[in-house]
Amino acid sequence: MIIGFTLRKHIARWQHDGLIDEATAERLRKDIAGQGFSFGLGNVLAILGAILLGTALLSLIAANWEAMPRLVRVGLIFVVLWGGYLGGAWRASRGDKVFSEALYLIAAIGFGAGIALIGQMYHLSGDVTSAALLWTGGTVVAALLLRSPALVAASVVITAFYLVASLEPETAWRLSYLWIVPILAVVVAGLIWYTKADVARHFLAVLLLVFVAVVHFDLSSSGMVWLALVVGLGLFLVDALKSPMLDRVTGWSIALGAYGFLAAHLALMLFQFDDHVIGHSREVVIGFAILVLAIAGLALSGHRNLAVRWSAYGVFCVEVLYLAFETIGSLIGTAGFFLTVGVLVLLLAVFVIRMERRLQKKSLLKEVEP
Repeated sequence: MIIGFTLRKHIARWQHDGLIDEATAERLRKDIAGQGFSFGLGNVLAILGAILLGTALLSLIAANWEAMPRLVRVGLIFVVLWGGYLGGAWRASRGDKVFSEALYLIAAIGFGAGIALIGQMYHLSGDVTSAALLWTGGTVVAALLLRSPALVAASVVITAFYLVASLEPETAWRLSYLWIVPILAVVVAGLIWYTKADVARHFLAVLLLVFVAVVHFDLSSSGMVWLALVVGLGLFLVDALKSPMLDRVTGWSIALGAYGFLAAHLALMLFQFDDHVIGHSREVVIGFAILVLAIAGLALSGHRNLAVRWSAYGVFCVEVLYLAFETIGSLIGTAGFFLTVGVLVLLLAVFVIRMERRLQKKSLLKEVEP
């Protein structure tokens, strides 16, 4: 993991500068090494290779599907499925945290492809949504039994696939995703805690943000957006004002504050571009609310939460330019507009530079406080 690599560099520098002794440095390195499965470059390449290998095997099977006897077809699917799971379990028993997870992913891909191919072979009734839900359930069970962080992350990705598949043509069960996705999110959250799948936490947070947007656009309803706004603001404020308490309860206060901050901004932006309300005045008012929230993020959490800090910079800059385009761009010519935007960008640069100095100074003062 990049963060782990950076921490090891800092530990080596602290030891070289005499800030810590050899024993402390070694304890810190062991603590980093014991944090479980991480996604460094080698891990990413192993996972990517597993996905490509699994896809290639299944493509080869699918390409020769009609030429194979039925028994051979089913046998090949089970070879990929159980070869991945049993091979991964064997590698895990030998202490291999990289290739065991890669083999698990090959098995999960095989399970999904097996559902499709066997359904096609025996002409089983069903649709893509049902197949995606079955695939998600099987991957969740495998993640639980094998205690695999990679399978937990994969189950989140497959849940997202199920969510997208649910938006297809109208059926009696089309809107079942409204309750199935939240239930799966709760189950996956439990698996994240059980398997210590830190990377899957980010996947789950992104899935929930996408879920809010999908519900809003699919049902033209603002209820979910209001919920996202309230929950997002709540998480952001608890992290900003009571971070130690939130960290004791969840162990993930910084990220929860950042995703809460993003959820609140997402909700405001959905309101800003809501087609049900017409008029530039509404866009400008909500735009200023977005800017206020961005500045509040910098003021309350910017000195300690880098994710909030850079999200606030990005949202603030984009929103200022958007408001300039909406209010000024329609009143002046192209040259005047680009001149105005150029001045605004320079002013934003000055704002960011000054804010960075202020936040870094505030962060240093916090570090030296007893």
